[in-house]
Amino acid sequence: MSSLLYCRRFLLRSSSSIDSVHSSSISWFLLSSRRRTLSSVSDTKTEDAKRKRPPLKSFTVNYLVNSCGLSLESAKSRSRFVKFSTSKRPDSVLALLKNNGFTFEQITRVVKSFPSILIVNPDAVLLPKLLFFRSIGLTSADTAKLISNCPTTLSLSLQNRLIPCYDSLKSILVEEESILKCLRRGYWIFTLDTVKYLAARLSLCRDAGVKDQSIRRLVQNGPLVFFCSERKFNEVLSRVRSFGFDPKKMYFIHAMLVFFHVSESTVECKFELYQQFGWSRGEFVAAFMRFPNCVKISDEKIKGTMEYLVNNAGLKASAVAMQPFVLSLSLEKRIKPRNMVISDLLSKGFVKKEDLNYFQILKVKECVFVDKFVLKFQQVSSLQPSL
Repeated sequence: MSSLLYCRRFLLRSSSSIDSVHSSSISWFLLSSRRRTLSSVSDTKTEDAKRKRPPLKSFTVNYLVNSCGLSLESAKSRSRFVKFSTSKRPDSVLALLKNNGFTFEQITRVVKSFPSILIVNPDAVLLPKLLFFRSIGLTSADTAKLISNCPTTLSLSLQNRLIPCYDSLKSILVEEESILKCLRRGYWIFTLDTVKYLAARLSLCRDAGVKDQSIRRLVQNGPLVFFCSERKFNEVLSRVRSFGFDPKKMYFIHAMLVFFHVSESTVECKFELYQQFGWSRGEFVAAFMRFPNCVKISDEKIKGTMEYLVNNAGLKASAVAMQPFVLSLSLEKRIKPRNMVISDLLSKGFVKKEDLNYFQILKVKECVFVDKFVLKFQQVSSLQPSL
């Protein structure tokens, strides 16, 4: 009897336990399903939002291509440095540049070199700098050219870099026009610490005996030379001094401009070329000191001009060495036409050779030459005014 009672109790407990487990399983299943449903709805909403809003990077790339003129490859590369989700700020930047004289090509160059300009506040940051450039005498075209050649100029502080740089140039160049010539030749000058450079270069030049007037000419006409590295500057200065140029003469500066671009081996090669026409080393040095650019002239032009002057015009090579500027004149547009006129006048007896200074004839302006040697004899010769 007790055994039967025990079995009944066991069956009742087992049944109750099974029902409990079954009920729990159903509840867990329903809860899990609900969570999956909610998650699915949330994911769907997120995907819809992503589809409605274009990716940040692709928007930036498209803008760089369509509005700034960059190639797709260039735009992808630049998008690493600048990102934006709307065109409001970039549009205002481009409008400011366009309204201040920048061409589309110049804007493209600026954005390509300095892409983060598109997210800069145009009125608070860019406009004051553009107005500064106008205030120092640069035209809209000058400013656009300067900045498109060196876009990072716009990233520099107006108070801490641009104004101090201008003031340092003014301290040595004094006149506004001289400063503008310097800036047009050295568009990158604002990126340098000119205060530091000027102090060091002025000291070197003055110690070498170069006059302030000559230094001003160097800064104005050769900012690339004056603001080069200290090693290069010392090298050029040393070469010019060792060649024998007088630092008190302006040709010392001309020689610096030449030596900066011409190596010692090139100078030696030019000497060997002039030597073929009879120049001695002394004559070459004398010619170089009178006209340093004689070593920058191409070999072809040197050969053509020297051959014509010696063989056709009848000049001595040593005479050309005394007046080396003629080597820079156009053979076809000046030397040959004028020589033909003079030869015709000589053959007709209108002028005498001993009364002529051939180098002066080549040097004078076209209007002076025409008045003196063409119009004067037009009625009694077959010469034409066009000559």
